[in-house]
Amino acid sequence: KFEAPKVDPQAILLLVQRYKDIDCNSEDFIAMKEELDDYNKPRKNRDIIGLSNKLIDGKREDLIDDAIFVKDKFSKRLSRYEFSSHHAAIHLTLLSKIEERFNSLIVPMIKNGECDEVVDLAISKLIIQPIAEEVAPADATLTARQVRGMMFLLTGNCYIKWSIK
Repeated sequence: KFEAPKVDPQAILLLVQRYKDIDCNSEDFIAMKEELDDYNKPRKNRDIIGLSNKLIDGKREDLIDDAIFVKDKFSKRLSRYEFSSHHAAIHLTLLSKIEERFNSLIVPMIKNGECDEVVDLAISKLIIQPIAEEVAPADATLTARQVRGMMFLLTGNCYIKWSIK
């Protein structure tokens, strides 16, 4: 039912190669860091109600405990690699892919009233699994759980919504 995006592990390896030796004071790194910092704080002009309340609004209370756990795990990772240029490039690329895929593929399903099981399967097949597969050759510690944590970081910071209000 869901056609997973084609995975190109070579693309992420090329990204790492391009950014692994960039100086932290370079304009490229500063621009990348600014974009990444945007994802790591609440989006402007949106109500700050927290991850739990956003999931409650979307009637997904069942996800709250796991969402908080994986979001916190990814947040720690984001802090740990704050000044690593190739990690920053990977994180920025993946966060933007998650945001785009969730908003273009998952939100319409939520709006159309798909059941939670179908939405969860779509998230797994269209976002979590292909992104984890794509990044694995470049960084084995960026697991499916970390990718799920990225999705919930984006939820908590108002980049993706689970409700149709």
